[in-house]
Amino acid sequence: MTSTNFYIAHTEAGDMIRDVKSMLKISIRRLEEITFEPNAAELQFYSKYQNGHIVFETVNIKDYLRPLVASALHWYAEYIGQPDMYITNEDPRPAPGAKRFPALANISQTVE
Repeated sequence: MTSTNFYIAHTEAGDMIRDVKSMLKISIRRLEEITFEPNAAELQFYSKYQNGHIVFETVNIKDYLRPLVASALHWYAEYIGQPDMYITNEDPRPAPGAKRFPALANISQTVE
């Protein structure tokens, strides 16, 4: 059973998942709309959503709140109607300095 203690707070900086009892805060942002630099003191999670990516980042996380983060993200996925949303801690953006290489040719066209 999913907690009913979670809710969405709308702020100038974007939406935020909040927990009534613990005051857990997780910001929700679209990666394509912001310049995002992960805060090393916080937890970050990423997901594909609506032709882009969203990032979830805790705000002033306390050690005792860390186990609650998974429940909050599960609640959010159900809240937006995407209960099978794949959420990972791997940043989907290319690593700094990484280069993309174009496909040179279709292999089946080059083999005789």
